[in-house]
Amino acid sequence: MTLLALLKCVHYALLGVTALSGAMAWFGQGDRWRWMGWLVLVLALAQATVSAVILNRPPLAGTFEAAVMFTLWLSVLALIPCGAAEGQRRLAALCWWAGTALMALFLVASDRFYPDWYMYKYIWSRLFFTLRMASLAVFLYASLAALAAVGTAPEVRTTLLRWSRNFLLLGTAVFLAGEFSGFTWRMQWMGDYWCWNANFLEATLFFLLVTAAAHLPPSWAAKPRLRITAQAFPGLFMICLFMTFMLLEP
Repeated sequence: MTLLALLKCVHYALLGVTALSGAMAWFGQGDRWRWMGWLVLVLALAQATVSAVILNRPPLAGTFEAAVMFTLWLSVLALIPCGAAEGQRRLAALCWWAGTALMALFLVASDRFYPDWYMYKYIWSRLFFTLRMASLAVFLYASLAALAAVGTAPEVRTTLLRWSRNFLLLGTAVFLAGEFSGFTWRMQWMGDYWCWNANFLEATLFFLLVTAAAHLPPSWAAKPRLRITAQAFPGLFMICLFMTFMLLEP
């Protein structure tokens, strides 16, 4: 079996297991869904590892590579206890269903890898792309935590919204670490490739959007629906925009 064939098998297995795990977490009782979550993590890690072996580098750019890493990050985050049993089940289910959606996307979209590029061999450029994708995954997780709060008891909702805000802040820290890596890459490269462009303006606007969602005025934060909407919007908006942009690339 070739590595590409193995990757296909892992991909389809992950597609089915994430969907089943999400259903077990959302509707089921007991702890069986947690064991399924570990299986999701193993498959997501296997998918990322096989991709890295094929590429001879970490998955860094391109639609399929991004989806592979988003699914891996969400698989890790889904297993972190949030402090409320019901909230944990709902949040894990949404994470795994998000992974299902990402994997299902490539039933119709191209799952090709981007050609290798000489810039990818530098550690600072690898850190930049890796941390950018990691921050997007954390922002998406924060959005899913806010959505998981819909229709829950007040104490569960409070826990999930606090959890969501914490991960908005964590995602911001990861994002800034990526920007620092990019800045260091530029300073060490001594070339003219790394320069200000529209992508950096978009990144700055995303940063401001997340900052605003994490620092709502007290009167707004006291309104559950408004707070859920504000905290759910940034991650969902960014991931949809990012994946759409990547899919439209030639």
